[in-house]
Formats: sequence, structure tokens, C-alpha cells
Amino acid sequence: MLKKILIGLLLSSSLFGVDLIKKEAKQSAEKKYKFFSGPKSLFSFRFADKFFKYSTAYASFSLNAPRYKDDRFAIVGGLSTGDLVVERTEGELKPDFQTSFGIRKVGRFQYEPKRGVKSAGKGGTWYDGSEHNANESATFGPVKGWEYLIKWSEGRQWGNEYVNQEYWLRYIGDWMMVKVGMTELGLEDIAYGQADLRVHLTPEALGDKLHFSLGVKHRQHPVYGFDAMVLDTTWYRGAWWAFAETAFGIDDNEWRDPAHFDEDGNWFGTDLLEYRNGEWVTLDPDDGGGPFWNDDGQARGYDWLWRDADGKLFAYTDREYFLYHFPSMLEEYIGEKKKALGNQNETSLVIGVDYYHYGDNWWLHGWGNWLPVHYGHDLHAYHNAAHYGDHLDQKGKPHEFKFKDAMWHDWNDYDMGAIFGVKIQDNLGVFAEGRYLFYWERPAYDIKLGVNYQFMGF
Repeated sequence: MLKKILIGLLLSSSLFGVDLIKKEAKQSAEKKYKFFSGPKSLFSFRFADKFFKYSTAYASFSLNAPRYKDDRFAIVGGLSTGDLVVERTEGELKPDFQTSFGIRKVGRFQYEPKRGVKSAGKGGTWYDGSEHNANESATFGPVKGWEYLIKWSEGRQWGNEYVNQEYWLRYIGDWMMVKVGMTELGLEDIAYGQADLRVHLTPEALGDKLHFSLGVKHRQHPVYGFDAMVLDTTWYRGAWWAFAETAFGIDDNEWRDPAHFDEDGNWFGTDLLEYRNGEWVTLDPDDGGGPFWNDDGQARGYDWLWRDADGKLFAYTDREYFLYHFPSMLEEYIGEKKKALGNQNETSLVIGVDYYHYGDNWWLHGWGNWLPVHYGHDLHAYHNAAHYGDHLDQKGKPHEFKFKDAMWHDWNDYDMGAIFGVKIQDNLGVFAEGRYLFYWERPAYDIKLGVNYQFMGF
């Protein structure tokens, strides 16, 4: 919902501004010496002009050679004859790519390189959507007023496809800051919307370099922190095979070995024999386990075949299905169940600190936000996930967990970042840059460290 509201706000503002500009241009042509028709038009034109001035829109596409992938081999026949039939599948080479577009108006700090059309080729470069500016995560920018960012990219990296999105609109005033936005990190599997309202203070005694803020942050996010055992207790408390049939739309059918049944169809237990070192040896049920013993340790002459929804046979025993198919099916089932629950809502207290210093020889820009207390609005908001974690730590059983109503709960969410650079000499410098986000026990981070040395001659 926040994503739709934000995009709608920005797009409607853009259209509003364009219409106003066209209208004012027409009026100025009709009235050569009267640029504005009145106070309302004056305000509207100036607001639109100021809101969009110095913003940059971009779109780009990049393509990179794929990572090499070996051919794969599979045995497709010859089980009974011993003459194996091998099938070869060539490695599918899919190139890495990224498609991006965006529009941005974000103040540039002094340590940042210039980007955009005016700077391209003159010590700067283009915007292409691949840049990961750490300071875009900073709480405050270098200027007051309106700032915004629309940033979308879709691509493939080492065979993993992803969608990254970031949208935000921010206003910084003399004593307050408000920000609404939405973030999705496809590879890290983190997505959330936010609305952030704070008061801020910059003590003059500290040289206007240190910045404190206090406020509330409201977030929307998918269901995090709940495992399969609490979201659906039926699969492990009842007969798992009955659950699998119902939940996954598959079927199991019994098969029998006639040698283990008498003429009347009554089953009788036998020993399971292994031909070892030239003789038949009775196999102990504890020696490797397996699906072929009953609860009394007797070899059984029956098991179950598993077929998919189309009737195709894909597992010959319960053990095969349970070990190699059931986990992935359960994971997909729980994933769909989480998705069906929709977004959850939390309101949190947020405390922030920012520091910025820029000099000719060194600079430091650092920020951090701590969210210690939270009010969970929904049944599957993270306040219940935190309670569920405490429940498991106390050796409680998942099905005994009691969901709590909307309430306050304390846990630590935080995000931080820093950019540091030092020119040790004219031709020698070091740098460090990184950001770290830890929300709902899901980390996302990137860190860069390095040294630059420029040879001046021998």
C-alpha cells in the first residue's frame, strides 16, 4: 500500500508540475510582459519548478557474459541390465543482465563524484542504476527541503534472478524530518514499506557536525520469523502422509511383495537378507535403517508408491519421498501460506545519530538508527514472532504457542552506515565504505575497503 501511495504521489506531482509549466508558458506567450497570472499560479509554478529542479531521470540496460557452467549427466536407463543409458544436458549459459530506470533528486555530499548529464565527460559520469551509494541510506541529506528517489532494477546475477526497488520521498525542515518509502532487496529477500517522522537537533556547541533525531517509524512487511511448525501444525502432529496428500495434491498407493503373504493374503514377517562375503546374512534394522522394517523390526514386503497430480510416479517408497521430496514441497507450501497472510504492520520508536565532517585531507560521514521498542498491530507482526522465539528458547512446543493481541514488545532492529576517506599524501589514500541493515533478524549489508596509490614517476 505504501508503495502505491508513494508512486502515485510522485507521478501525480510530476504530471501536475508538467501541466503547470505548460499553462504558464502559454500565459507568458499571450501576455508578453506578465509572466504569472496571479498569486495562485505563482505559487504553483514556483513549487513545481523548485520540486523538480535539478532532478535527473535515467534508464539503462547492461549485459554481461555468463558464468561458465559444466554439462550435466543423468542415468536414464539400464537399472536391470547393468548397461547404463546416460543422458547429457548441456550447461545452460544465461548472461547476467540488468534493466534499470529511475528519477532522483538527492543532495550530493562533498565527497561524492558528480553524476548526470552536465557532469558526464567532465570529471563525472552518467546515472545508470548500477550505482550503490551508501549515503542514500543516511537519515539526513546535505540540504533542506524536498528530496526523492525512484529506483527500480531487474536482472540476473550468477543465475539468480532478482528485482530491486527503492522509492522514497523525504522532507527535511529546520527541526523535523518526514520520509515515506518502500524498499525491496531481491537477493537478500527483504521487503518493507516505511513512514518515518522525527524531530532533530544539531547542537551548535559541537560544530554542527553531530546530529540527533527522535521519532516514530511505521513499517509494513511480509510475514517474518515464523517457521512451518507454528504456521501449520497439522503436518507434524498428525499423519504426515495424509497431510501431504491433502496439501500437495499428490497420492500414495501401497505395493506388495507376494513372497511376504500367504495364500489367504495374510502378511507374515521375514528376515531381510544381505549377500555379503559369499553368504546370506540377516540384516539388522539398526544397520543403516531404511523403509523395509515394521515397528517390531521385521522385514516387511510392502511400501508405498508416490504419484504427482498428473499420475506420474516420482518416488518408490515412503523413505524416498520423505527425504528427497517432502522438504521442498513443504517449503513451497509454507511460502504460499506466508504470502497469503499479506503484509504486517509495526510502529517503532526510533533514535538516530548522524555525523558529517569534510576536509581537504579526510572526511567521515556516519549514521545509525536504533529501533528498540515496537507495537505490533497484526496477528503475524513481528511482536508475535519475537514471542515465538522466546517460547522455543524455553523448550515450549510449537503447537502450544499462544498468539498475543496487538501490543508493545522490545527487540533490537537497527541500521547503520559510514563513509571514510583519508588522503595520506598527494598520491596515497585509503577509504572505507559500507552499510548494514538488521531488521527482523534478516541482515543486508555491503562493505568496501581499499587503498589507492598513484605512481608519480621513478
